[in-house]
Amino acid sequence: SRLHTCIRTRRTSFLCPIPENMARLLFAVAALVVGAAVATAHTTSPSICGDDPTYVSDCNHPDLGSCGNACCVLEVSLPAAPTEVYSRLKDVLSSGMDGTFEYITGGDPSPKDDLRPYKIDQPKPFQFIVQGRHNAPQYNGENGDILDFNIAALGSGSSLRMFSLSRVHGALGDAGQNFKTLSFLLQNTQLAPSSDFTIVHGCGKAIGLSTGAAPAELSR
Repeated sequence: SRLHTCIRTRRTSFLCPIPENMARLLFAVAALVVGAAVATAHTTSPSICGDDPTYVSDCNHPDLGSCGNACCVLEVSLPAAPTEVYSRLKDVLSSGMDGTFEYITGGDPSPKDDLRPYKIDQPKPFQFIVQGRHNAPQYNGENGDILDFNIAALGSGSSLRMFSLSRVHGALGDAGQNFKTLSFLLQNTQLAPSSDFTIVHGCGKAIGLSTGAAPAELSR
């Protein structure tokens, strides 16, 4: 038959049409591939700036080399007491949120998060210290970004210092990811800041940015 001749000679032309059932199969496979690509695009973790950060909220503080590698240090005042701030911060890190965050412990001996037994009052009355990690698709695990936090008493509320460092070697720039990570994390603690954040270091400050209004989500 014509089909068998085409198969034997490996010819493809109008003389060798694709059978209708094969055409349907190829169309279905193509639809699945396109659908998977669209689904992947829509399921990108919301804490990730991604390949085109200009279209992602809070990715507008790119840093270059402020800590050797790119980094961001923010400080914000919160009306909640230090114990509540610590509890919520630890909970959101432990939950993983969008699957990219981790709460980190360890070491031998393993230091405790609770600093209150040490009765520190200078330079601040530090109450708690916390470490976490933020993972991106390309850099995760031991190469995931390092997150450090300390919580100090501030009147009846708290002062929260937040730090994110691009961990992998050679990460001079971050395309805004370190600031995005911290702002996303703070939003998910649902702790309303009592003032705008302050950029302490990095977060693009080295290239002209200093302080700014809290992201819209944090002001609600």
